[in-house]
Amino acid sequence: MRFEDVLLEVGVFGKFQILSLLILCLPRVILPLHFLLHIFISAVPPHHCAIPTLGQPENLSQEEHLLVYIPREADGTFSSCKMYSKPQLHLLLNSSQGAANGSRVQSCEQGWDYDNSTFTSTTVTQWDLVCDRKGLNQASATFFFIGLTVGSVICGYLADRFGRRKIMLLSILVSALCGVVSAFSTSYVMFSVSRMLCGVGLMGMTLISLTLALEWTDVGHRTFCGTIGSLSWTLGYMILALLAYLIRDWRWLLLAVTSPCLLAITTWW
Repeated sequence: MRFEDVLLEVGVFGKFQILSLLILCLPRVILPLHFLLHIFISAVPPHHCAIPTLGQPENLSQEEHLLVYIPREADGTFSSCKMYSKPQLHLLLNSSQGAANGSRVQSCEQGWDYDNSTFTSTTVTQWDLVCDRKGLNQASATFFFIGLTVGSVICGYLADRFGRRKIMLLSILVSALCGVVSAFSTSYVMFSVSRMLCGVGLMGMTLISLTLALEWTDVGHRTFCGTIGSLSWTLGYMILALLAYLIRDWRWLLLAVTSPCLLAITTWW
């Protein structure tokens, strides 16, 4: 006797299947919280070279300080990656002139000043992932998606080999632990590695929850269950947008989107 025949005898889509479907939607809400998280926690705010505090001309406004220390780009905006080696006071009288008094244009030697009006802190401002280091910002997102790819390959095999419930619980614990480690990372390398491992756990949690929901459902209702599961992604994106609007610090936002993993542990039962 096939398993589908047993379902026909006990009920193909009863209270147990509906409750299981709703509970197993929770892990599928969590992945989209992390899927587009990079847009917010690694946003690049407007920035310019940090202006030296010693030897600054007095009685100058912020705009005037930028004018005498930061060169302009071709479009008229202040450069994000270059500064004058000496203050160009003559530009206060004629801003169209170039550098004078032996000054040259150089890279930012004292770091950057960031506009924190939108985000109080991001991974970019944390580790100065701008200018020559801007490639590292995109690399951190790549590491996360590498984790998702690895998780999609190994978690299915492990679930078939050792049981779906065990690997489901392991995936949730890995996601929660690595998410917390990411939020408290003290270096870029630590952050990237923990995000990659978090991606492995998130993909395992998502794939196994979908498989469990479909396995307990007859063929006629699997399309419906798959549609409900897919709607979880939409809900996850909506929650992420709300959280990102309310929480402007990358560490707290990362903790906020990781915390549902603790609730997802209940799906193991």
